Amino acid sequence: MAIDKSKYTAKFCEEGFENIACVETLLLDIRETNSAQDDIVTLMRALHTLKGSARMLEFKKIETLSHTMETVFSALKEERITVSDRAVRLLLAALDQLKNGINLVKSGGNDDINADIFQKELLSLAANEDFNIPAIAGTAAAAQQSAAPAAVPSPAAVQTAAARQTSAAAQTAAARQNGPVVQETKSKKIEEAKSDSIRISIERINEIIYSMAALQSLEITARNIARDTEAINGSLRKLSRIAGGGQPPDAAFLQEFRSMELMASKLGSAVKNYSVDVGNHIRGAYDSVISLRMLPLSTALDAYPRYVFNMSDELGKKVQIKIEGAENEIDKNLIESLSEVFLHMIRNSIDHGIETPQQRRDAGKNKTGLLAIRCLRENGSMKVTISDDGRGIDTENIRKKIVENGLVSAEAAAALNQEELINYIFQSGFSTAEKITDISGRGVGMDAVRSNIERMRGSIAVQTKPGEGTVFTISIPLSMAALMGFPVTSGSMKFIIPANFVDTVMLINTADIITVVDRPGIKYGNKIIKLFYLHHILKINAEEKHTDTGSVFAVIVQAYEETVAIAVDQISSMRQVILKTLPSFMENMEALSGVVLSEDYEMIPALHIPTVIKMARRTKTIDMKKRHIDYDRLRKSILVADDSGPTRDIIKDILENEGYRVDTAQDGSTALAAAKKTRYDLICTDIIMPNMDGFMLAENIRKNDSISDIPIIFITSKTDEKDRNRAAGFGVGCYITKNSFNNRELVTAVRELIGKANGKQ
Repeated sequence: MAIDKSKYTAKFCEEGFENIACVETLLLDIRETNSAQDDIVTLMRALHTLKGSARMLEFKKIETLSHTMETVFSALKEERITVSDRAVRLLLAALDQLKNGINLVKSGGNDDINADIFQKELLSLAANEDFNIPAIAGTAAAAQQSAAPAAVPSPAAVQTAAARQTSAAAQTAAARQNGPVVQETKSKKIEEAKSDSIRISIERINEIIYSMAALQSLEITARNIARDTEAINGSLRKLSRIAGGGQPPDAAFLQEFRSMELMASKLGSAVKNYSVDVGNHIRGAYDSVISLRMLPLSTALDAYPRYVFNMSDELGKKVQIKIEGAENEIDKNLIESLSEVFLHMIRNSIDHGIETPQQRRDAGKNKTGLLAIRCLRENGSMKVTISDDGRGIDTENIRKKIVENGLVSAEAAAALNQEELINYIFQSGFSTAEKITDISGRGVGMDAVRSNIERMRGSIAVQTKPGEGTVFTISIPLSMAALMGFPVTSGSMKFIIPANFVDTVMLINTADIITVVDRPGIKYGNKIIKLFYLHHILKINAEEKHTDTGSVFAVIVQAYEETVAIAVDQISSMRQVILKTLPSFMENMEALSGVVLSEDYEMIPALHIPTVIKMARRTKTIDMKKRHIDYDRLRKSILVADDSGPTRDIIKDILENEGYRVDTAQDGSTALAAAKKTRYDLICTDIIMPNMDGFMLAENIRKNDSISDIPIIFITSKTDEKDRNRAAGFGVGCYITKNSFNNRELVTAVRELIGKANGKQ
């Protein structure tokens, strides 16, 4: 009796796509390593399973093609042939033909594919003879589809990646941590792909998540009941004291009263414990339900080894891709946007970053470029780094292009630093490509990257070094529903700052706030960053605080290539919250990404930090100056005189980083004129200068009654003791020689003479 194929085709197609995906992945792994016997065994087992299933259901052409491919890998296993790039292209084309056959079966047809032409060429490859790569319509279409991973993974790809998320990935991670070991065998991949599983629609999972959010409201209600019960207990205790302070009441009444008091106390304790237990169970259930919507990053990444192979071959380049941490899971709702991000960034790295083999040899590099993708869970977020060892980003070319495109003037472009220049690669329509190709040049790729990352409430940072390569670091939340964040208060309002944008949280003495180009700033690490007040950015009514006393909480945040400090009134420890979509009346508020429900049923907005930083840049300088006018009046000023421009700049940078206001002069006469016009707290000067040297400058200062008390520091290359003695005669407070100059010595001397920049010792 003939088999009713319709009962089995769905399972056959599902299993077939999984086996083909496994073969494709292992084939590209074998190409990279050129030594992977275990991979070949696993790969042949997958083909054998596909062949057997096709034979059972009488799909003869799929059976024939699978069997012929087994023959090729058998020859490879026995080392009768090697895997060249051309051989890989033939095998990938054959896999695409198998996919075509399974798609035909899935749509209700038969496996009407051209297996014979592939059989002939594959057998030639297995015999180590010349072969051609068939160019037929079906294969070309499949190859084109495989060459560029779609933004939305195919159902088969999603199912395959989800099924392969188990122990093999964990064992791989463990092996990497334990040092050099034998490469993990993939013999269990097929078995894992066929493991028992349950499928739930996204709509159903979303309904469960909404139910969990409703249960959270019940938790809040329980806490409120506990609070109210405690208030009742307080009243009862008060009545008890009153009753006990007068004449003894009726014994029965008192007994009943005491019993009531005891019951209320027990009720309050029970409800309090109940609220805690409910909260724990809800959080556990919520995490479990969220996990149902989580998929491994391999869902988006598995297609890229083949994409890199095809694209690098098209561009005449040699590129090896390494992917680590693909077993880490992330919300399925983010996979689509992430897939598009990976597509644009990988294409950008191969096309613009990694050089041709000849260019790499000329630069002393390996002819094969390295593209590395590393995924790591960190503080409730997913951190993904995409790096290449190519030529790096040419910031001077960016400077040239933005002037040519009329984005900024030549003068403004000349003043931009590296971080500001790199930001232009994310602008719509901007490209440094000399010509438009099928791959790039239209200036939409990195703009799409930024848009997708903003949509995912994430951030991206760029590090680049000419000749050595570029590293893009992406940070996004693990889930669109769950969020790690810092609750903050600004003025009369509360907000949530997502943790994936936060570098650190600081309590800053307001006296340490400095002014940089008429804006407040703070010293963070080895640089000065801008300080913005959240209530000023969002135009919230708040009480103005004097900045010469007290302290302020500052959240150091980063988005793209900009790091700033956001001042708030209060901040609480990081916590996980359930993020809900914005209500309709808040949808147009770009600075917000969602809302969180507090314990008092209060909606707390979550901030979208990239937008907040954009808004901060637009704040008016005059408003910032007004905020810091009291502090700026107290700030100490220093005049630096030296005929060497670099020396002046170095000393100025050191002192400005400490918060001092610094002016410069190129010789002694200019410095003397400036000192008479502007009152300085200190003068730093060289000795050997044109027009008027340092000794003459010091002598003139001491003779002028209005400026005679200004402290002076000599910074000079003269080391003779007689020069030191002569300087002491003019009341020079410190004598620093340039051959032993260091930042700490200068800062210490300045502070000893005039105190800190804010006017305090």
